[in-house]
Amino acid sequence: MTASEKAVIKQWKPRYKKNVYLYLWIYGILGAVTGITNDAALSYFDIVAPHLISGLNIFNAITALLMSLMIVTVHDFGYRKILLVLPPLTSIFLFLTTVTQNQVIIMFSYIISWTAIGVYDLMYPLMWTSYVPKEIRTKMFTVVMVVNLVCQTILTFIGGKAVVWFFSLLQGISYDSASNLSAHPQAMYGMMLTNYTNAYRWVLIATAIFNMLAFFLAFFIKDEPQDYRTVDKKKAETPEEKKAAFKALINKDTLMWIAYIAGIQLGARLVVPYIPIYLNDFLHIPRGITSTINTFQTAAMFIGYFFAPFLAKKLGAIVSIAAGTLTCAPLMFMMANGRNFGTGVTLFITVGVLLFLRSGLANATMPIQQEIQMVIVDKDMRPAFTAVVQIAYAVIGIVDGLFTEFYLLRKPVGYSYAYYIATALYVILSLVLLFGFTKKYNWILNAKKDKTE
Repeated sequence: MTASEKAVIKQWKPRYKKNVYLYLWIYGILGAVTGITNDAALSYFDIVAPHLISGLNIFNAITALLMSLMIVTVHDFGYRKILLVLPPLTSIFLFLTTVTQNQVIIMFSYIISWTAIGVYDLMYPLMWTSYVPKEIRTKMFTVVMVVNLVCQTILTFIGGKAVVWFFSLLQGISYDSASNLSAHPQAMYGMMLTNYTNAYRWVLIATAIFNMLAFFLAFFIKDEPQDYRTVDKKKAETPEEKKAAFKALINKDTLMWIAYIAGIQLGARLVVPYIPIYLNDFLHIPRGITSTINTFQTAAMFIGYFFAPFLAKKLGAIVSIAAGTLTCAPLMFMMANGRNFGTGVTLFITVGVLLFLRSGLANATMPIQQEIQMVIVDKDMRPAFTAVVQIAYAVIGIVDGLFTEFYLLRKPVGYSYAYYIATALYVILSLVLLFGFTKKYNWILNAKKDKTE
């Protein structure tokens, strides 16, 4: 840390600093919850609500729309009130998925709980641009994402093994035997399948209870209206004022940015949500080892985040983002051919290394991307722009969901084809970003005139 950064931290407003530190704890708790919901929970839903999994992106599109509606209320309610609502929504509806076999109720509960989980990811960019001094903002974007990923990594590692452990207890067999059986969940039936499913339920119930810690921490956050909106600014009323506000929100630059991140999401959502299922069901890797591989790829995200300040300084924001995206392409192409990597330890190591590298490269510039999204619009437009981005994600999610439900995942080999499609999208979009955005925005985070002020 430089002397100037240390000086900035000393002058940091105490209320701002306290809110930032509180959110770091809250986001860490959310990371732990995500370690379960992104791994063990998906395998659980694959058993109890298979249509939810095959059409997962459609449901994620619905959550994105709901997230967009919730995040625009920041101007009215502020950060604290929203953060008080999210934990009960997450815990109650996550718990509900464990006490019913009704697929409609499970799908509805998934939508509500995953919406609440997703809003946390939208909150910290808004809070950071309000509370963190610009001189240390990129580093603090890295810190908050690292905190989340550390907790997520730990719980991803523990979650799968906890499922196997509960399964071994319920089935009355050794852990190793339970682990071997978990590699072929499709072959389970009767009481064995019931015990395996109940093992997931116990893990999700514990997660729902743990998540309520975030509710109590949110009570200590203190925000004021000027933190999240211009208090003396009148709402646009005349046609001219509304037109000006629309132009500030939707213009060539914002549309280009939305097109890029939406396109990347289109490719990522074909593969990332299905990684546990791809490893477990398609490559027949045991459940405990699947969680270990997912743990390492989550750890790669953690490592990648640390490179963000360095990359932004040396290459610029846009070149860094595009380079990270482009270098993921050959790794995903190789993942498409996972069944050619042999079996046993050879398969585990090869797939694990590929996912580790892909995850690290894809996320090394994520803190930069989050900051860019906030600085290309002014303070009053940030919640609305975030909502627009979520709507774009929703549209992409519907396209992805329909594609996976009715075509791509109709056969197991579709999990492999998804990596080919993602590879092509990553190459095309990284080049579009380089040629369309570099000249104006590559060094925006180092510009003398900071648009966030």
